Amino acid sequence: MDERVSIIIALFNAENYINETILSVINQSYTNWELIIIDDGSTDGSAHIIQQHLIDNRIQYFKKYNTGVSDSRNFGANIATGIFLCFLDADDLFHYNNIKEKLDFLMSNPEYPLVHADVELIDENSNSTGGYFKGKGGNILNSLLLWQETNIPGPSSTMMTKNIFYNIGQWDVAFSTAADQELFFRVAAKHPIGHINKVLTSYRVLPNSMSRNISIMEKDHVSVYKKAYKNGLFKSFWFKQQCFSNLYFTLAGSWWINGKNKKRGIYFLIKALFIYPPVLVKLTKKVISK
Repeated sequence: MDERVSIIIALFNAENYINETILSVINQSYTNWELIIIDDGSTDGSAHIIQQHLIDNRIQYFKKYNTGVSDSRNFGANIATGIFLCFLDADDLFHYNNIKEKLDFLMSNPEYPLVHADVELIDENSNSTGGYFKGKGGNILNSLLLWQETNIPGPSSTMMTKNIFYNIGQWDVAFSTAADQELFFRVAAKHPIGHINKVLTSYRVLPNSMSRNISIMEKDHVSVYKKAYKNGLFKSFWFKQQCFSNLYFTLAGSWWINGKNKKRGIYFLIKALFIYPPVLVKLTKKVISK
């Protein structure tokens, strides 16, 4: 087995972490890879740090105007020469056997076009927070749509075939913070998802990360669910109501806790209760557990 794996990093102003991220790729146990770095209009010192690594001919660097993370990932994928793709966030880390174990899985299980593994959480200094995201495998579309638990921890945790990436239509450039959720919906709608029950990547939790921008999160996730409905991904009317209610409940908590906007939080809580009243049970359990 010596298949090439293409790793795509789309970055914007990642000078604090990109060196460590690149080193986590260089230090992989599996060596037949190419790293394609797409600089989405950075204005910091990222380019200088990356240039120092270009002595390795497996690494390519492209700088372009800022067009967003999804367009940048597609840009990198269109350059890729491997038949397997990884999309690594510029502040996340691969563990030593990450590529090898995921490639072994996909080569041995051709019915799975995408595989992911569990993720450890690290802070801005690369220290473990003690937290983990554990995913799920199999036919997980309904679980993804319900959004009640972690199913696929994020882009950095995955490896997929280039065929599935192009067959389902690449990253939707309309989305940023919810782009991975929308892509996973499309894959899971047609195929089972592979899962390796061990930690193979590190996800960096930062206070100013994209996921903390609640306004963008709201716009993206609501639009993703509307697209899923348009594409007929919900198995019934009441299942759709439950999924949208869970979405609104999640947004209510995000606005209330992270966004410090109780008025917006209450708005989404009312929406969640209105379209699927049983969510009140979920709310009651949360209140009791406090």
